[in-house]
Amino acid sequence: MPKEKIDGIQLFCLMVLFMFGTAIFLDLGSGAKQDAWIVTILSPITGLLLFAVYYRLYKQYPSLPLTEYVKKILGKYLGSIISYLYIIYFIYIASRVLRDIEELLISSPYAKTSIITLGICMVFALIYAVNLGLEVFARAGVICFAIISVTLFLIIIFYVISDLIHAENLRPVLANGWKPIIKEIFPVNMTVPYGELVLFSMIFPLIKRETKIMKTGSMAIGFVGLYLTINTIVLICILGADLLDRSAFPALAAVGYIQIAGFIQRLDPLIILLIVFLGFIKVGVFFYSAVIGMNNLFKLKPNAFTSYSVGGIICLSSIIIAPSYQSHLDEGLKIVPYTLHIAFQLVIPILLFIVAVIRLKWKEHKI
Repeated sequence: MPKEKIDGIQLFCLMVLFMFGTAIFLDLGSGAKQDAWIVTILSPITGLLLFAVYYRLYKQYPSLPLTEYVKKILGKYLGSIISYLYIIYFIYIASRVLRDIEELLISSPYAKTSIITLGICMVFALIYAVNLGLEVFARAGVICFAIISVTLFLIIIFYVISDLIHAENLRPVLANGWKPIIKEIFPVNMTVPYGELVLFSMIFPLIKRETKIMKTGSMAIGFVGLYLTINTIVLICILGADLLDRSAFPALAAVGYIQIAGFIQRLDPLIILLIVFLGFIKVGVFFYSAVIGMNNLFKLKPNAFTSYSVGGIICLSSIIIAPSYQSHLDEGLKIVPYTLHIAFQLVIPILLFIVAVIRLKWKEHKI
C-alpha cells in the first residue's frame, strides 16, 4: 500500500463528491413520481447500515484494503478470485460513469465531437491525477467541494428568485402508497450512491489513524442525503413528476428555466461543468482503487504501466458498454443493480463480515 495519508476533512469532501457523482443530476427515485423526495430521504438510512458493515471489516484489518483482507478471511485462492472480481467491478463502474459524462457532453456542447475523443481526453487527465496519488487528489477534492457547494446553493437560490418553485407539484403525497417508494429504494437508490462506498474499503488504510472514520462517513452520508432530498423536491416543483421521469438530465432541463432580470440565464454550461467535475472525481476514485487492487493482487510495485493499462480498459469499455445511451440507462437501472451491485455491495461484504466474526470467535475460543 502507498504510504500517503489523508485526514478527516479530506475524507469527508472526497466521500461527498464521490456520492454526488452524476447522481446529483439524474432522476433519483423518479419511479415514485411526486414521492421521489421520500425515496431520497430514506435511502441514506440503508446507506448507513451498509457503511457500518464496511467499517467493521476495516476495523478488523486496519492496515489492509478490501482486496487484501478478503484473502485473509476466505483463504488465498478463493480470496484472490473475489479480489480480482472486485477489481473488474471497479473498472466496470468507472466505465459506466465515464459513459454518462461522455453522453452529456456530446448531447450539448460537443455535439460534433466523437465520443471516443472525449473519452481519451478524460482518461489521460485521470491517469495524470492517479499517478499524482490520493493525497494530491484529496487536496484538490477539498477545493472542488467548496466551489461546488457554493455553486449548487446559488443555483437553488436562482430557482427561488426566478419564481420556478410550484409546491403543488408535490401533491398528492403517497398517492400510490409505499410500494413504489420501497421499490425505488431497493436496490437502485440504496446501491447508488451509498452502496458504492464499498470502494472506500480500499482507501480506509490510507486515512490518518486519529480520524474517526465512522463519524466522518455518517456525516457525509447525512449531508448527501439531505442535499439530494432538497434537490429532488426542487426539481419536482419545477418540472413536475412526469417531466422529471422522462428527462435524462433533469437538472439540465430545470436550469434552462432560470431567468433573472434578463441577465442571469442560460446556466446550462455551468451545470455541465459541475457534472464533469463530479464525474471526474468519481471515476478517479474508482480508477485509483482498481490500480491499488491490481498492484496488490499481482504483487506489483506502483508503476505507470498499471495506471495506463487500467485507463485504457476504462476508456474502451465506456464506448463498447452499450450501443446507445438509452440502452446504457436501461442496463444501469434494470440489470446492474440486481446482478452486480447487490452482490458486490451487499452480499459479499455481509458474508465476509459473518465469516470474519466467526473466525475471530473461534480463535478466541481456542486461546
